[in-house]
Amino acid sequence: MGAGKLKSFTLAELIVVMIITAIVVGMAFSVLRIVQKQIHTIQNNFEKTSTLVLFEQKLWQDFNEPHTISYDKDRQVLTMMSEIDTITYSFQEKFSLRNRDTIKLKITPDKAFFRGKEIKSGPIDALSVVAETELPDYRIFVSKKNDLTLFMNQEDGL
Repeated sequence: MGAGKLKSFTLAELIVVMIITAIVVGMAFSVLRIVQKQIHTIQNNFEKTSTLVLFEQKLWQDFNEPHTISYDKDRQVLTMMSEIDTITYSFQEKFSLRNRDTIKLKITPDKAFFRGKEIKSGPIDALSVVAETELPDYRIFVSKKNDLTLFMNQEDGL
């Protein structure tokens, strides 16, 4: 009896299958890398947004405590003084400070106002702040109502 032929794949067919498999796996890893980058970007933006929202809430809260608020544009320092405490916001190149708390974002005071007029230094009752390098078009505007004590102290020259 003669030996029958075994049904099997040729070497060329196996190589083609391996090449196709390698291409499919390579594409799958490329897509996975793209998805991971997107997730990382979304996570970063979420962290920045959360930090900015917390910063904005704290600034609003500080602004509306009974403080005397002054701003120095040259030093980029915002000072809030009351009989109980003093809060200082210092805006640096790559971060900002609230007393000793570090906010690891670039937040820049844009304009300071007192009684509706833009000023560079001195007492203020409103402040415009930008964080556009962190998130596009992110602006914060905080203001407070001036109480009679402020006007009476100004008239007395205090």
